[in-house]
Amino acid sequence: MLQPGIRMLERAEDFPADGPILVITDGQCEALRVRREHAFLVPAGASLPFRPRGPVFRVR
Repeated sequence: MLQPGIRMLERAEDFPADGPILVITDGQCEALRVRREHAFLVPAGASLPFRPRGPVFRVR
């Protein structure tokens, strides 16, 4: 359930309006809608269950 957190950041008055969002996940998440610049950080070998629009970085 990452979408509520993303929505909160997109609406937060104290988060920069042009600030990018880094979504850190194990890949077991719902399809996400992120309206600003963003990227994903997932473990090596994991995949997202949707086609990401932002870059995907993998960590070992």
